[in-house]
Amino acid sequence: MRVYRTILLGLLVTAAWTLDDEARTRAKAELRSLAAESQRLARCFNLVHEIVGPSVVSIRTKERQVVLTWSGRAVREVDAGEGSGFIVAADRDQAWILTNAHVVLQGDGRNGFSRGRDGGYAGYDRLRVVLHDNREADATYVGVDVQTDLALLRIPFGGLPPIEWADSEQVHVGDWVVALGYPLGVGYSASAGIVSATDRSTGIYEAVGGFESFIQTDTAINPGNSGGPLVDLNGRIVGVNANIVSKTGANIGLGFAIPSAIARRVAEDLREFGEVRRGAVGVRLEEIDATVARGLGLPPAQAVRVAGIDPLTPAATAGVRSGDIILAVGSTPVASIQQFRARIAAHRPGDRVTLALWRDGQRLPLEMPIADRATIDKALSDAAKALVAQATPLPNLGVRVLPDPKGLIIVQVEAGGLAADGGMSPGDRILAERGLGSLTTNEQAAALAALDEGVIQVQSGRRAVWLRFRR
Repeated sequence: MRVYRTILLGLLVTAAWTLDDEARTRAKAELRSLAAESQRLARCFNLVHEIVGPSVVSIRTKERQVVLTWSGRAVREVDAGEGSGFIVAADRDQAWILTNAHVVLQGDGRNGFSRGRDGGYAGYDRLRVVLHDNREADATYVGVDVQTDLALLRIPFGGLPPIEWADSEQVHVGDWVVALGYPLGVGYSASAGIVSATDRSTGIYEAVGGFESFIQTDTAINPGNSGGPLVDLNGRIVGVNANIVSKTGANIGLGFAIPSAIARRVAEDLREFGEVRRGAVGVRLEEIDATVARGLGLPPAQAVRVAGIDPLTPAATAGVRSGDIILAVGSTPVASIQQFRARIAAHRPGDRVTLALWRDGQRLPLEMPIADRATIDKALSDAAKALVAQATPLPNLGVRVLPDPKGLIIVQVEAGGLAADGGMSPGDRILAERGLGSLTTNEQAAALAALDEGVIQVQSGRRAVWLRFRR
Protein backbone atom coordinates (compact mmCIF):
# COMPACT_ATOMS: atom_id res chain seq x y z
CA MET A 1 0.00 0.00 0.00
CA ARG A 2 2.85 2.43 0.88
CA VAL A 3 4.59 1.80 -2.49
CA TYR A 4 1.30 2.31 -4.35
CA ARG A 5 0.68 5.66 -2.62
CA THR A 6 4.20 6.84 -3.42
CA ILE A 7 3.82 6.01 -7.11
CA LEU A 8 0.40 7.66 -7.21
CA LEU A 9 1.79 10.85 -5.56
CA GLY A 10 4.62 10.94 -8.10
CA LEU A 11 2.18 10.65 -10.99
CA LEU A 12 0.06 13.49 -9.59
CA VAL A 13 3.09 15.80 -9.16
CA THR A 14 4.30 15.00 -12.68
CA ALA A 15 0.88 15.70 -14.08
CA ALA A 16 0.68 19.00 -12.24
CA TRP A 17 3.93 20.20 -13.92
CA THR A 18 3.12 18.83 -17.39
CA LEU A 19 1.70 21.39 -19.85
CA ASP A 20 -0.54 20.49 -22.73
CA ASP A 21 0.55 21.69 -26.16
CA GLU A 22 -1.56 24.84 -26.07
CA ALA A 23 -0.39 25.89 -22.59
CA ARG A 24 3.21 25.14 -23.53
CA THR A 25 2.93 27.35 -26.59
CA ARG A 26 1.53 30.21 -24.48
CA ALA A 27 4.35 29.80 -21.92
CA LYS A 28 7.01 29.94 -24.62
CA ALA A 29 5.49 33.10 -26.07
CA GLU A 30 5.41 34.80 -22.65
CA LEU A 31 8.99 33.73 -21.91
CA ARG A 32 10.23 35.15 -25.20
CA SER A 33 8.41 38.43 -24.49
CA LEU A 34 9.95 38.72 -21.02
CA ALA A 35 13.38 37.74 -22.34
CA ALA A 36 13.14 40.48 -24.96
CA GLU A 37 12.36 43.02 -22.23
CA SER A 38 15.21 41.84 -20.01
CA GLN A 39 17.55 42.00 -22.98
CA ARG A 40 17.16 45.79 -22.85
CA LEU A 41 18.79 45.79 -19.41
CA ALA A 42 21.50 43.44 -20.65
CA ARG A 43 22.10 45.83 -23.54
CA CYS A 44 22.60 48.65 -21.00
CA PHE A 45 25.38 46.61 -19.40
CA ASN A 46 26.88 45.94 -22.87
CA LEU A 47 26.94 49.66 -23.65
CA VAL A 48 28.37 50.61 -20.24
CA HIS A 49 31.28 48.25 -20.94
CA GLU A 50 31.76 49.62 -24.47
CA ILE A 51 31.71 53.25 -23.33
CA VAL A 52 33.58 53.06 -20.02
CA GLY A 53 35.88 50.06 -20.54
CA PRO A 54 38.48 51.96 -22.62
CA SER A 55 38.89 54.45 -19.73
CA VAL A 56 39.70 51.78 -17.12
CA VAL A 57 43.32 50.78 -16.53
CA SER A 58 45.34 48.24 -14.56
CA ILE A 59 48.01 49.60 -12.19
CA ARG A 60 50.88 47.33 -11.21
CA THR A 61 53.22 48.44 -8.43
CA LYS A 62 56.83 47.28 -8.43
CA GLU A 63 59.73 47.41 -5.99
CA ARG A 64 63.47 47.05 -6.42
CA GLN A 65 65.17 44.57 -4.12
CA VAL A 66 68.87 44.14 -3.48
CA VAL A 67 69.93 40.48 -3.70
CA LEU A 68 73.27 39.13 -2.49
CA THR A 69 74.82 36.63 -4.92
CA TRP A 70 78.19 34.88 -5.19
CA SER A 71 79.28 37.53 -7.65
CA GLY A 72 78.14 40.44 -5.48
CA ARG A 73 75.05 42.56 -5.10
CA ALA A 74 72.29 42.48 -7.71
CA VAL A 75 69.14 44.56 -8.00
CA ARG A 76 65.94 42.94 -9.19
CA GLU A 77 62.42 44.27 -9.67
CA VAL A 78 59.52 42.39 -8.10
CA ASP A 79 55.75 42.83 -8.30
CA ALA A 80 54.33 44.45 -5.16
CA GLY A 81 50.63 44.60 -5.96
CA GLU A 82 47.93 45.40 -8.47
CA GLY A 83 44.91 47.67 -8.58
CA SER A 84 42.71 49.57 -10.96
CA GLY A 85 42.22 53.17 -12.01
CA PHE A 86 40.42 55.26 -14.61
CA ILE A 87 41.14 58.23 -16.83
CA VAL A 88 39.68 61.50 -15.55
CA ALA A 89 41.35 63.93 -17.95
CA ALA A 90 43.54 63.88 -21.05
CA ASP A 91 45.10 66.18 -23.60
CA ARG A 92 47.05 65.54 -26.77
CA ASP A 93 50.19 64.35 -24.97
CA GLN A 94 49.21 62.89 -21.61
CA ALA A 95 46.41 61.53 -19.45
CA TRP A 96 45.57 61.69 -15.75
CA ILE A 97 44.43 58.60 -13.84
CA LEU A 98 42.56 58.50 -10.55
CA THR A 99 42.98 55.52 -8.23
CA ASN A 100 43.08 54.68 -4.52
CA ALA A 101 45.97 55.92 -2.42
CA HIS A 102 46.30 52.45 -0.91
CA VAL A 103 46.98 51.07 -4.40
CA VAL A 104 50.05 53.28 -4.96
CA LEU A 105 51.31 53.87 -1.39
CA GLN A 106 52.88 51.37 0.97
CA GLY A 107 50.63 50.42 3.90
CA ASP A 108 51.71 50.19 7.52
CA GLY A 109 49.48 47.20 8.34
CA ARG A 110 47.14 49.32 10.50
CA ASN A 111 44.95 50.91 7.80
CA GLY A 112 47.52 53.71 7.57
CA PHE A 113 50.50 54.40 5.32
CA SER A 114 54.24 53.99 5.77
CA ARG A 115 56.52 57.02 5.80
CA GLY A 116 59.75 57.43 3.86
CA ARG A 117 63.03 58.85 5.11
CA ASP A 118 61.94 62.36 4.12
CA GLY A 119 58.82 62.07 6.30
CA GLY A 120 56.47 61.85 3.32
CA TYR A 121 54.30 58.88 2.46
CA ALA A 122 56.23 56.00 0.91
CA GLY A 123 55.31 55.09 -2.65
CA TYR A 124 56.68 52.36 -4.90
CA ASP A 125 59.75 52.35 -7.12
CA ARG A 126 57.71 51.96 -10.28
CA LEU A 127 54.07 52.22 -11.29
CA ARG A 128 53.21 50.39 -14.49
CA VAL A 129 49.89 51.23 -16.14
CA VAL A 130 48.29 48.86 -18.64
CA LEU A 131 45.61 50.34 -20.87
CA HIS A 132 42.49 48.64 -22.21
CA ASP A 133 44.26 48.01 -25.55
CA ASN A 134 47.28 46.47 -23.73
CA ARG A 135 49.60 49.42 -24.28
CA GLU A 136 51.81 50.02 -21.24
CA ALA A 137 53.52 53.03 -19.70
CA ASP A 138 55.24 54.07 -16.48
CA ALA A 139 53.16 56.50 -14.42
CA THR A 140 54.33 59.41 -12.29
CA TYR A 141 52.76 60.65 -9.07
CA VAL A 142 50.82 63.91 -9.42
CA GLY A 143 49.38 64.04 -5.89
CA VAL A 144 48.00 61.91 -3.08
CA ASP A 145 45.27 62.60 -0.53
CA VAL A 146 45.31 59.95 2.19
CA GLN A 147 42.27 61.37 3.99
CA THR A 148 40.07 60.36 1.06
CA ASP A 149 42.28 57.41 -0.01
CA LEU A 150 42.72 58.88 -3.49
CA ALA A 151 45.74 59.44 -5.72
CA LEU A 152 46.26 61.03 -9.14
CA LEU A 153 48.81 59.67 -11.64
CA ARG A 154 49.98 60.85 -15.06
CA ILE A 155 50.99 58.78 -18.08
CA PRO A 156 52.58 59.97 -21.37
CA PHE A 157 49.70 58.86 -23.62
CA GLY A 158 47.41 61.48 -25.09
CA GLY A 159 43.97 61.35 -26.65
CA LEU A 160 42.55 58.81 -24.20
CA PRO A 161 38.82 58.93 -23.33
CA PRO A 162 38.13 60.37 -19.87
CA ILE A 163 35.23 59.02 -17.89
CA GLU A 164 32.12 61.17 -17.30
CA TRP A 165 31.11 62.13 -13.76
CA ALA A 166 27.67 61.67 -12.19
CA ASP A 167 26.35 63.39 -9.07
CA SER A 168 26.57 60.88 -6.23
CA GLU A 169 24.09 62.97 -4.24
CA GLN A 170 21.43 61.73 -6.67
CA VAL A 171 22.22 58.05 -6.06
CA HIS A 172 19.47 56.06 -4.35
CA VAL A 173 19.21 52.64 -2.74
CA GLY A 174 18.18 50.13 -5.41
CA ASP A 175 19.89 51.88 -8.34
CA TRP A 176 21.74 49.58 -10.73
CA VAL A 177 25.53 50.05 -10.75
CA VAL A 178 28.46 48.38 -12.53
CA ALA A 179 31.95 47.92 -11.06
CA LEU A 180 34.79 47.82 -13.61
CA GLY A 181 38.39 46.90 -12.97
CA TYR A 182 41.11 44.27 -12.89
CA PRO A 183 40.38 41.96 -9.92
CA LEU A 184 42.72 39.25 -8.63
CA GLY A 185 45.02 39.41 -11.64
CA VAL A 186 42.49 37.73 -13.97
CA GLY A 187 42.18 40.73 -16.29
CA TYR A 188 39.51 43.28 -17.07
CA SER A 189 36.10 42.41 -15.61
CA ALA A 190 32.69 43.96 -15.13
CA SER A 191 30.19 43.06 -12.41
CA ALA A 192 26.72 44.42 -11.76
CA GLY A 193 24.61 44.95 -8.67
CA ILE A 194 22.62 47.59 -6.87
CA VAL A 195 23.27 50.39 -4.41
CA SER A 196 22.63 48.83 -1.00
CA ALA A 197 23.04 51.99 1.11
CA THR A 198 24.53 55.48 1.05
CA ASP A 199 26.50 57.53 3.60
CA ARG A 200 28.08 54.44 5.12
CA SER A 201 31.05 54.65 7.51
CA THR A 202 33.23 51.61 8.27
CA GLY A 203 35.98 53.25 10.35
CA ILE A 204 38.66 52.14 7.91
CA TYR A 205 40.10 55.66 7.51
CA GLU A 206 40.16 56.58 11.20
CA ALA A 207 43.94 56.08 11.37
CA VAL A 208 44.47 58.98 8.95
CA GLY A 209 41.54 61.16 10.08
CA GLY A 210 39.82 60.40 6.82
CA PHE A 211 36.43 61.18 5.31
CA GLU A 212 33.91 58.35 5.13
CA SER A 213 30.57 58.60 3.40
CA PHE A 214 30.67 55.47 1.27
CA ILE A 215 28.22 54.15 -1.28
CA GLN A 216 27.58 50.54 -0.26
CA THR A 217 26.94 48.02 -3.01
CA ASP A 218 26.46 44.27 -3.43
CA THR A 219 28.35 44.45 -6.73
CA ALA A 220 31.31 42.04 -6.68
CA ILE A 221 34.37 44.04 -5.58
CA ASN A 222 37.49 41.96 -5.05
CA PRO A 223 41.19 42.66 -4.42
CA GLY A 224 42.45 44.40 -7.55
CA ASN A 225 39.16 46.27 -8.09
CA SER A 226 40.41 49.02 -5.76
CA GLY A 227 40.61 52.33 -7.59
CA GLY A 228 38.28 51.27 -10.39
CA PRO A 229 35.04 53.08 -11.21
CA LEU A 230 31.54 52.30 -9.98
CA VAL A 231 29.23 53.60 -12.71
CA ASP A 232 25.51 54.01 -13.27
CA LEU A 233 23.57 52.73 -16.27
CA ASN A 234 24.34 55.99 -18.10
CA GLY A 235 28.03 55.07 -18.00
CA ARG A 236 28.87 57.86 -15.56
CA ILE A 237 30.95 57.41 -12.43
CA VAL A 238 29.11 57.54 -9.11
CA GLY A 239 31.99 56.26 -6.98
CA VAL A 240 35.53 54.90 -6.73
CA ASN A 241 35.68 51.28 -5.56
CA ALA A 242 37.69 51.35 -2.35
CA ASN A 243 37.22 48.50 0.11
CA ILE A 244 35.10 45.59 1.28
CA VAL A 245 33.99 44.16 4.61
CA SER A 246 34.68 40.44 4.82
CA LYS A 247 35.97 37.93 7.36
CA THR A 248 37.67 35.93 4.61
CA GLY A 249 39.02 38.69 2.37
CA ALA A 250 36.71 37.59 -0.45
CA ASN A 251 33.67 39.44 -1.68
CA ILE A 252 30.46 38.69 0.25
CA GLY A 253 28.36 41.54 -1.14
CA LEU A 254 29.59 44.29 1.18
CA GLY A 255 31.53 46.63 -1.08
CA PHE A 256 32.17 50.34 -0.52
CA ALA A 257 32.93 53.16 -2.95
CA ILE A 258 34.07 56.75 -2.40
CA PRO A 259 31.25 58.97 -3.71
CA SER A 260 31.92 60.97 -6.87
CA ALA A 261 31.05 64.25 -5.11
CA ILE A 262 34.27 63.86 -3.10
CA ALA A 263 36.37 62.03 -5.68
CA ARG A 264 35.79 64.58 -8.43
CA ARG A 265 36.85 67.53 -6.27
CA VAL A 266 39.93 65.71 -5.03
CA ALA A 267 40.96 64.75 -8.58
CA GLU A 268 40.55 68.33 -9.82
CA ASP A 269 42.49 69.79 -6.87
CA LEU A 270 45.33 67.28 -7.22
CA ARG A 271 45.62 68.04 -10.92
CA GLU A 272 45.57 71.82 -10.45
CA PHE A 273 47.50 72.25 -7.19
CA GLY A 274 49.17 68.90 -6.45
CA GLU A 275 47.29 68.84 -3.15
CA VAL A 276 43.74 69.11 -1.84
CA ARG A 277 42.66 72.50 -0.54
CA ARG A 278 40.39 71.47 2.29
CA GLY A 279 37.39 73.59 3.29
CA ALA A 280 35.90 74.16 6.74
CA VAL A 281 33.24 76.28 8.45
CA GLY A 282 34.68 76.19 11.98
CA VAL A 283 32.36 74.02 14.09
CA ARG A 284 33.18 71.30 16.61
CA LEU A 285 30.53 68.60 16.72
CA GLU A 286 29.15 65.82 18.88
CA GLU A 287 26.63 63.11 18.06
CA ILE A 288 23.43 62.74 20.08
CA ASP A 289 21.28 59.64 20.26
CA ALA A 290 17.61 59.19 19.44
CA THR A 291 16.48 59.79 23.02
CA VAL A 292 18.17 63.21 23.22
CA ALA A 293 16.89 64.11 19.75
CA ARG A 294 13.31 63.28 20.78
CA GLY A 295 13.68 65.53 23.83
CA LEU A 296 14.63 68.41 21.53
CA GLY A 297 11.48 67.96 19.44
CA LEU A 298 13.19 66.07 16.61
CA PRO A 299 12.39 62.64 15.16
CA PRO A 300 13.92 59.86 17.30
CA ALA A 301 17.12 59.32 15.32
CA GLN A 302 20.84 60.04 15.70
CA ALA A 303 21.71 63.68 15.07
CA VAL A 304 24.68 66.06 15.14
CA ARG A 305 24.97 68.90 17.66
CA VAL A 306 27.35 71.86 17.67
CA ALA A 307 29.65 71.52 20.69
CA GLY A 308 31.72 74.62 19.97
CA ILE A 309 32.53 77.26 17.37
CA ASP A 310 36.04 78.37 16.44
CA PRO A 311 36.48 82.15 16.50
CA LEU A 312 37.18 84.03 13.27
CA THR A 313 35.42 81.38 11.17
CA PRO A 314 32.39 81.43 8.84
CA ALA A 315 30.24 79.64 11.42
CA ALA A 316 31.03 82.25 14.06
CA THR A 317 30.32 85.12 11.66
CA ALA A 318 27.06 83.56 10.42
CA GLY A 319 25.72 83.17 13.96
CA VAL A 320 25.93 79.43 14.62
CA ARG A 321 25.62 78.72 18.36
CA SER A 322 26.71 75.93 20.63
CA GLY A 323 23.78 73.55 21.07
CA ASP A 324 22.42 74.03 17.54
CA ILE A 325 21.46 70.78 15.80
CA ILE A 326 22.71 70.49 12.20
CA LEU A 327 19.93 68.87 10.17
CA ALA A 328 21.37 69.24 6.68
CA VAL A 329 24.10 70.74 4.52
CA GLY A 330 22.23 72.29 1.63
CA SER A 331 19.39 69.90 0.86
CA THR A 332 21.26 66.79 2.01
CA PRO A 333 20.39 65.47 5.50
CA VAL A 334 23.17 64.92 8.05
CA ALA A 335 22.95 62.29 10.80
CA SER A 336 26.60 61.79 11.79
CA ILE A 337 29.86 63.70 12.13
CA GLN A 338 31.34 61.69 9.25
CA GLN A 339 28.45 62.68 7.00
CA PHE A 340 28.89 66.35 7.88
CA ARG A 341 32.66 66.23 7.25
CA ALA A 342 32.09 64.49 3.92
CA ARG A 343 29.48 67.08 2.86
CA ILE A 344 31.88 69.95 3.61
CA ALA A 345 34.80 68.08 1.99
CA ALA A 346 32.83 67.93 -1.27
CA HIS A 347 33.00 71.75 -1.48
CA ARG A 348 35.87 74.06 -2.33
CA PRO A 349 36.98 77.05 -0.26
CA GLY A 350 34.91 79.98 -1.48
CA ASP A 351 31.76 77.96 -2.15
CA ARG A 352 28.69 79.01 -0.20
CA VAL A 353 26.58 76.50 1.71
CA THR A 354 23.43 76.68 3.76
CA LEU A 355 23.31 74.81 7.06
CA ALA A 356 19.82 73.79 8.13
CA LEU A 357 19.81 74.13 11.94
CA TRP A 358 17.35 73.23 14.70
CA ARG A 359 17.26 75.87 17.42
CA ASP A 360 14.65 76.46 20.13
CA GLY A 361 12.16 74.11 18.45
CA GLN A 362 12.39 75.75 15.04
CA ARG A 363 14.21 75.12 11.78
CA LEU A 364 16.72 77.87 10.96
CA PRO A 365 18.72 78.18 7.69
CA LEU A 366 22.11 79.96 7.88
CA GLU A 367 24.18 80.63 4.78
CA MET A 368 27.97 80.94 4.97
CA PRO A 369 31.08 80.59 2.80
CA ILE A 370 33.41 77.61 2.98
CA ALA A 371 36.77 78.84 4.27
CA ASP A 372 40.17 77.38 3.49
CA ARG A 373 41.14 75.02 6.31
CA ALA A 374 44.78 76.13 6.18
CA THR A 375 43.71 79.79 6.40
CA ILE A 376 41.53 79.06 9.43
CA ASP A 377 44.34 77.14 11.13
CA LYS A 378 46.79 80.00 10.52
CA ALA A 379 44.33 82.62 11.78
CA LEU A 380 43.67 80.59 14.93
CA SER A 381 47.41 80.06 15.43
CA ASP A 382 48.13 83.77 15.01
CA ALA A 383 45.30 84.65 17.40
CA ALA A 384 46.58 82.14 19.94
CA LYS A 385 50.09 83.61 19.73
CA ALA A 386 48.68 87.10 20.25
CA LEU A 387 46.73 85.94 23.30
CA VAL A 388 49.81 84.25 24.75
CA ALA A 389 51.81 87.44 24.27
CA GLN A 390 49.16 89.41 26.21
CA ALA A 391 48.85 86.83 28.98
CA THR A 392 50.30 87.17 32.48
CA PRO A 393 53.06 84.64 33.22
CA LEU A 394 52.84 82.56 36.40
CA PRO A 395 56.41 81.17 36.68
CA ASN A 396 55.60 79.37 39.92
CA LEU A 397 53.07 77.21 38.04
CA GLY A 398 54.53 77.24 34.54
CA VAL A 399 51.50 78.77 32.82
CA ARG A 400 50.33 82.01 31.22
CA VAL A 401 46.81 83.26 31.97
CA LEU A 402 44.29 85.82 30.78
CA PRO A 403 41.75 87.61 33.01
CA ASP A 404 38.11 86.62 32.79
CA PRO A 405 35.08 87.19 35.07
CA LYS A 406 34.67 83.41 35.41
CA GLY A 407 38.31 82.80 36.39
CA LEU A 408 41.82 83.10 34.97
CA ILE A 409 42.00 81.29 31.62
CA ILE A 410 45.11 79.21 31.02
CA VAL A 411 46.35 79.90 27.47
CA GLN A 412 49.76 78.23 27.66
CA VAL A 413 51.24 75.39 29.71
CA GLU A 414 55.02 74.98 29.83
CA ALA A 415 56.36 71.46 29.42
CA GLY A 416 57.90 70.19 32.66
CA GLY A 417 56.22 72.83 34.85
CA LEU A 418 54.08 72.22 37.91
CA ALA A 419 50.88 72.82 35.92
CA ALA A 420 51.87 70.30 33.26
CA ASP A 421 52.74 67.74 35.92
CA GLY A 422 49.36 68.39 37.52
CA GLY A 423 47.50 67.70 34.28
CA MET A 424 46.43 71.27 33.46
CA SER A 425 45.74 72.18 29.81
CA PRO A 426 45.06 75.34 27.80
CA GLY A 427 41.42 76.28 28.28
CA ASP A 428 41.33 75.27 31.96
CA ARG A 429 40.57 78.00 34.51
CA ILE A 430 42.17 78.91 37.80
CA LEU A 431 39.16 79.97 39.84
CA ALA A 432 40.62 80.81 43.23
CA GLU A 433 43.54 80.56 45.66
CA ARG A 434 42.72 79.69 49.25
CA GLY A 435 44.47 82.76 50.71
CA LEU A 436 43.74 85.22 47.89
CA GLY A 437 40.13 84.30 47.13
CA SER A 438 38.62 84.49 43.64
CA LEU A 439 41.01 85.14 40.75
CA THR A 440 39.63 87.11 37.80
CA THR A 441 41.96 90.10 37.08
CA ASN A 442 45.54 90.72 36.00
CA GLU A 443 46.31 92.21 39.43
CA GLN A 444 45.10 89.04 41.15
CA ALA A 445 47.12 86.97 38.67
CA ALA A 446 50.24 88.96 39.60
CA ALA A 447 49.53 88.31 43.30
CA LEU A 448 49.26 84.58 42.57
CA ALA A 449 52.56 84.70 40.65
CA ALA A 450 54.32 86.05 43.76
CA LEU A 451 53.40 83.02 45.90
CA ASP A 452 55.98 80.33 46.55
CA GLU A 453 53.29 77.92 47.65
CA GLY A 454 49.52 77.81 47.87
CA VAL A 455 46.31 75.93 47.16
CA ILE A 456 44.42 76.74 43.95
CA GLN A 457 41.06 75.68 42.57
CA VAL A 458 41.28 74.58 38.91
CA GLN A 459 38.32 73.96 36.61
CA SER A 460 38.69 71.57 33.68
CA GLY A 461 35.48 71.09 31.73
CA ARG A 462 32.71 70.59 34.31
CA ARG A 463 35.06 69.36 37.03
CA ALA A 464 36.77 71.63 39.58
CA VAL A 465 39.50 70.40 41.95
CA TRP A 466 41.79 71.93 44.58
CA LEU A 467 45.52 71.50 44.00
CA ARG A 468 48.45 72.32 46.32
CA PHE A 469 51.61 73.73 44.77
CA ARG A 470 55.07 74.58 46.06
CA ARG A 471 57.80 76.23 44.04
